[in-house]
Amino acid sequence: MYDLIVVGAGPAGASAARSASKSGLKTLLVEKDRIPRHKLCGGGITPKVLRLLDFKLPDELIECIVKSARIHVGDQIHNYETDQPLTYMTTRAGFDAFLTAKAKEAGSEVLDQTLVTRIEANDSHVEVTTKKRAFRAKLLIGADGMGGPTAKLVHLYDHWRLHQVAYAIESEVMVGERHVHDFIGPKRYFDLYFGVSSAGYGWVFPKGDHLTVGVGCRLSRLRDAHALFDTFVRKVAALNGFEIPKPQAHLIPLGGPARVPTVSKRVMLAGDCAGFAEPLLGEGIYFSILGGQIAANIARMACQRDKYDEAFLRKYEKECHEAFGRDFDVAYRVACFSYLEEYDMDRVVQFFFRDKRVRECMIGLMNGSIRYRDAKLKLAWPYFKYRLAKLGVPFYR
Repeated sequence: MYDLIVVGAGPAGASAARSASKSGLKTLLVEKDRIPRHKLCGGGITPKVLRLLDFKLPDELIECIVKSARIHVGDQIHNYETDQPLTYMTTRAGFDAFLTAKAKEAGSEVLDQTLVTRIEANDSHVEVTTKKRAFRAKLLIGADGMGGPTAKLVHLYDHWRLHQVAYAIESEVMVGERHVHDFIGPKRYFDLYFGVSSAGYGWVFPKGDHLTVGVGCRLSRLRDAHALFDTFVRKVAALNGFEIPKPQAHLIPLGGPARVPTVSKRVMLAGDCAGFAEPLLGEGIYFSILGGQIAANIARMACQRDKYDEAFLRKYEKECHEAFGRDFDVAYRVACFSYLEEYDMDRVVQFFFRDKRVRECMIGLMNGSIRYRDAKLKLAWPYFKYRLAKLGVPFYR
């Protein structure tokens, strides 16, 4: 019998497995697809992700380093420039495979092409049934995404509500290295577009020889995803003349309202499966890895104390909330008053984008040098002016 079974070899699952194995737990990592496998994602690894890892990413995994952001609102462009990396662009196939290899290096047993069909937790163990065979463990971490079976199989939640989820549709456009170089320019930009979706935004991320282009929308506000994508693509001048492959879609949890249960007897959820995606800009990799590491530490404590009940595992929920749940709450409020609910980007531009302190704050949030909870004070005065303007109250700058 294993100490821990982890389902899903994405950033959350692979990180949880590595951390658990390093702490001495006998760990099995199960993945339904062949590794490496394609994963739809913007592929941005922020500097704070690297600080979570106890190893260096190989240079060949990094396709492009961006240092600046262009924020498009209608015809206006607002540049956020820095001489430090904002994010490292990679492909999830290579990144996830590398994390899985590091888990195996630490001692985890890895089974890919293994679909989980049944999970049953009882007083003595949790049993995981696959198409190949059944496995037993003291604990299970589910990290198989929003569409994965773990949460449903153990009845942690019935289904996501429409307002808790964003629908993202994305394509990778082959433009060649020279065009990517021209696109990012000497300031090494990536682009975010507001106003192209009623409750979301669009993006263009540079990679080695292609551009990842996509648009997202809160699922409760979505009408026609392909029409939304086609309309957005036509707005991006950098894509003119290039063939746009058929886009693919996936769901992203909105970390503020996605209050789904993440623990039950002998089971913890991590990553997208648990709703761990930042609701303003949609970053999920950092919170998946951090959540996976926290889950592995709680698993170690549970095995040491022989405590696997839901009451003990709630330590996991508390630690995740302290580590990033409070930041999700702040980020969600910002997303709601700017574009997610009200779509008031004109006033947001007036009172936030043009404020130097806010611009510095946004760069810090992107590269991970500050947290949303710490940004509240920096945003307080611009937000006060914003609320006065909405009420029609005159004020002086």
